[in-house]
Amino acid sequence: MELTDLERDFLKALLDGPWLSPATFDHEIVARIVELGLVESGPLQSGEIEYRITEAGRAALR
Repeated sequence: MELTDLERDFLKALLDGPWLSPATFDHEIVARIVELGLVESGPLQSGEIEYRITEAGRAALR
């Protein structure tokens, strides 16, 4: 699987820990890597979405 530069950069940023999206974030940008199981996402009570890298995402960066 070939990742785009943006997808690879997003995965690298998640290596430091989860990321909370601001209200204006375009979730379609990372939809493919979520669908591929490289990133998990979940809504928070605040309305933000939390993104976390999975083991498959870590392996994709190797």
